[in-house]
Amino acid sequence: MSEHQEDRAALVRCTGCGIELQSESPDHPGYVPESALSRESPVCRRCFRIRHYGEFSRIVVPHDVYEREVSTISSHPGLVFYVIDVFDLPGSVIPGLAKLIGTSRVVAVVNKVDLLPKEVHVEALEQWIRKELLTTGVALSEVLFVSGRSGRGIRDVLETMERYRTDAVYVVGMANVGKSTMLNRLVDRLERHQPFTASRVPGTTIGMVSTRVTLPNGDKTVLVDTPGLIHGDRVIDKLCGSCLKTATPQQPIRPKIYQLDAGQSVWMGGFARFDFVSGPHQPVVFYVSNDLVLHRTKLEKAAAFGEQHADDILKVPCPECRESLGSLRPLSIRSSRQRPIPGETERVLEVPTHGCDIVLSGLGWMVLQGQNIRGTLWVPEDVRVTTRPRLVGHLSRGARV
Repeated sequence: MSEHQEDRAALVRCTGCGIELQSESPDHPGYVPESALSRESPVCRRCFRIRHYGEFSRIVVPHDVYEREVSTISSHPGLVFYVIDVFDLPGSVIPGLAKLIGTSRVVAVVNKVDLLPKEVHVEALEQWIRKELLTTGVALSEVLFVSGRSGRGIRDVLETMERYRTDAVYVVGMANVGKSTMLNRLVDRLERHQPFTASRVPGTTIGMVSTRVTLPNGDKTVLVDTPGLIHGDRVIDKLCGSCLKTATPQQPIRPKIYQLDAGQSVWMGGFARFDFVSGPHQPVVFYVSNDLVLHRTKLEKAAAFGEQHADDILKVPCPECRESLGSLRPLSIRSSRQRPIPGETERVLEVPTHGCDIVLSGLGWMVLQGQNIRGTLWVPEDVRVTTRPRLVGHLSRGARV
């Protein structure tokens, strides 16, 4: 490669994922054939294969690189769309975002709402979302509810862009919350091609990617997609494309209700297991992908069942993803009215008298009703597990949090 071509390669970025392009190392990110560097809108080989062949490829953006990229927003403030996955608010939070975006106005774009159960009134979730993000230092100007997949709410996003009239609109969010898909929906409405590479695999967008658009009212602005950050504490962060397709919802979730007695266990695919150790007969509700197998068994046989049927009944994760996720570790669960007992894990999740959701980041959640109960949740050690008020039947009614 000539010196001139080397300089050009260092400056040109992929218009799909934002990575700097290079034509020397085919096995490294950002590779394109040398002839492609002179194209008007070059894309790296990885983006080309994702778009045209459905291949899946994850690249983890280091946290310091992410901060360096996104902190440029503070020098050129604009409108920030903070994309949130409605299924996993804790897993959608970007640490330190407030300092990276400076004085920019922030609008939360709550994505994937079409996949929630039909009884959930999404607008009632606004107070909860505002409060949760304010604890991270981000004060919201508005909260919008959208589906990048179906196009629901995209008109509201466009109208918001017209109303604030900024030179730049930035889209930020954790990996796999649907940033690029939502952006492509916007661009579709503006009758342009899709410039952003979208994939269900986290880590598709690597650098800042921008395109200039004309809004319906005639104003011009620049849409900027930013890298997706991966912490590694969500189930989806460590799955292959095939396992992701099963583990992430593709259709509105249908709740799965199990009337459990003490001494019973429920497997959630091979990702996690809930053991009902003691307490009265009661319902436990699971909100996970419709394609994910749930299987009830006796507690004393549960561990052996998981080992024997990981591939034929439970099906996912595959052996490679199981190795990536690591072994399941116990987490104690008890009603708040109950006292600690010997043998509990160091961390205990308490269920209040009015019940709560127990959220497995990147997989879904289970609902406990608040009756006396002791149990054990078996999850990969690095997967984040949190509690929240019940989304269905509490938060979705606009109840105070």
